[in-house]
Amino acid sequence: MNFELLWSWVKKGWIRTTRRSGRYHQIKSKDLKRFLENPPQRIKNRIAAIDKDAIEYLVGRLG
Repeated sequence: MNFELLWSWVKKGWIRTTRRSGRYHQIKSKDLKRFLENPPQRIKNRIAAIDKDAIEYLVGRLG
């Protein structure tokens, strides 16, 4: 996952963020986990292609 991909999901409202100072945003692990467990249908295959070990490292085991 790269920054541009995540930012496009944030702009579409698919992932919630909290605004940090200035132009910085923070994605909480619970919000990222919620998104990865139930992504929008049209990008579900793209999410499935992400390495499961990397996801578990970032947010813990998915349900």
